[in-house]
Amino acid sequence: MSTTKPDTSWLGLVLPFADTAAPVGGYAHSYGLEGLVQDGAVRTLEEFCLFLRRDVWASLQKVDLPLMELTYAAAECEDWREVRALDELAWALRPTRQLREAAGKVGRQQWRLYQRTWGKDAEEPDCFAGYQAPVVAGVVFAARGVPCEGGVRILAYQTYSALLQSALKLLPVGPMAVQELLHEMMLLLENREQHSRPVRKEDLGTFNPLWDIAASRHERAEARLFLS
Repeated sequence: MSTTKPDTSWLGLVLPFADTAAPVGGYAHSYGLEGLVQDGAVRTLEEFCLFLRRDVWASLQKVDLPLMELTYAAAECEDWREVRALDELAWALRPTRQLREAAGKVGRQQWRLYQRTWGKDAEEPDCFAGYQAPVVAGVVFAARGVPCEGGVRILAYQTYSALLQSALKLLPVGPMAVQELLHEMMLLLENREQHSRPVRKEDLGTFNPLWDIAASRHERAEARLFLS
């Protein structure tokens, strides 16, 4: 049996980075969920579960997680031109203004938080066009030696946690159900790591008109709780 202790120093970074109480503005966004609720597309716990398992998981698999992985690889090689190209692509892949701005605002705040804590002595690379959250995460994780698979789990946790916290205010969902759903969604990553193939840059993207239209309508809603 090996007596070498695994390096867990990176946990000190990712724990506050994944904390829903971190001052990055995620609490102000529902990422289109409020629009879906207003349109009547998501009304019950069962419909919300389907949304998480089908729509959110597809978006993670085809957009956010591959973007983070590609950025991580580019940042490790200090290929800042490629990181900037990925940041621009991440912005273009968001179908509505609200969703683009939400990802940019959260990503910018995450970078500011990093600069004030673990990245105090780090110079900011000239690689951000829109500070899209998955790209910022890839740069931060690579810089601090967080394993890429660990970064994948943190990004998925952040995504699902933000939506579940929004659901507490929008749907008949209780705190215990939220934790059960979060556990179930994180188990999806196990299957991804075992069976999925890397997504190429040219294959990034999803098509979800219902979610996109609901997010667009939310911009002009007469009343709303969330910015997106």
